[in-house]
Amino acid sequence: MEYNYISNGSLEKIEIIYYFTQVPIRLYSNNTPVVQFPEKPLSMDLLLKNQNEFPNIIFSKNQALTCQFVTNDYYECFIVFELNETDMIIIGPFLDEEMYDAKLSTLIKKNSLSIKLKNKLVDYFSKLKVLDNTKRFYISKLLNNLFPEHSHSNIGVEQTESTEASIPENYFVTTYKNRLNMFQHPPYFLEQVISKLIKNGMKPNARHILSEINSLNRAKLSEDPLRSLKNSLICSCTIFTRAAIEGGVTDYEAFNLSDAFIMEIEKTNSMSELDSLEYRMVETFIEKVNEANTYKFSPIIKNTMTYIMNHLSDKLTLKDIAEHVYVHPNYLSALFKKEVGISLFQYIIKRRVEESTYFLKYSNESIADIAAFYQFCNQSYYIKMFNKYMGMSPNAYRQSNN
Repeated sequence: MEYNYISNGSLEKIEIIYYFTQVPIRLYSNNTPVVQFPEKPLSMDLLLKNQNEFPNIIFSKNQALTCQFVTNDYYECFIVFELNETDMIIIGPFLDEEMYDAKLSTLIKKNSLSIKLKNKLVDYFSKLKVLDNTKRFYISKLLNNLFPEHSHSNIGVEQTESTEASIPENYFVTTYKNRLNMFQHPPYFLEQVISKLIKNGMKPNARHILSEINSLNRAKLSEDPLRSLKNSLICSCTIFTRAAIEGGVTDYEAFNLSDAFIMEIEKTNSMSELDSLEYRMVETFIEKVNEANTYKFSPIIKNTMTYIMNHLSDKLTLKDIAEHVYVHPNYLSALFKKEVGISLFQYIIKRRVEESTYFLKYSNESIADIAAFYQFCNQSYYIKMFNKYMGMSPNAYRQSNN
């Protein structure tokens, strides 16, 4: 396919990036794709039959020649590189880490997807490349070298006269390039500090650092100030969630707490209330970290619990879990019963029942489908176990929460 207004040199550069990264890349002009590699790239939009020409992502506009690293609601990652007012390069989708079961379950819940899609989603994410910070950094350098600041205003039009930008304009572009280098916001190191404080359960210090971060200008993430603040808080919530998990909170608890806060962010329409909510988020995540650390489980049992929570909707065997934590199955079984007070098998069933309540509350999935999703051998056994741990049937629970 040929586009007369795109120079061969520009096409070659885009092709170089694709073969360097092995990640889908598209050149957009006025939000319409004009060239892409590969010819039929993967995307959640295609999987979910959302025929969008432009990916569903939020990024800061009018930041020419800067790399922005963004993630959407499906954990797909993209690198956005604006060439000028009309043209931009988007690299992605890719992942910043391997997709694991708990994260996939959160994705399904958060986006109200059918649990029957799980196998398709597993297959889709297995095909996406994982790019760590180092790889993203070198992609940034490659883009900056292939499309330097003196690039023409239109990527495909050769100009006979060179036009030098004014000193203020050069300063503006260079400042933003420096700020966004390595995809880090200006207060990045402060974000590192607050993450460490959350991880270590230090509430007063965390409030102080958050105040310092908020004394700086927030990134503009939408033309609407309220929407921009909400987007910013959702980003903060993601940072806090990861810090809490590193501090010992299970993925299950951290992601459920994150979901609850994001829902509260979305329904809050007061700027002052949103500011207060961010402080409450920090304090709540820290409280969860401190709660997690009151249980003096051994590292083996903590790792076992984390592995189970990350694979609740996968098949779990004692042998597989023991291999993951590097102990003999018999030893793990005895140690788990001694420290936790119930058997490993009972713990798995209890956690599966507890997590399944989300689908009973917020989805129309059938009881049979929910039972199958959480690896119960049949619907009757799921109902029996639900009654045991929740004191009522799944249908009664669903009705009482609607």
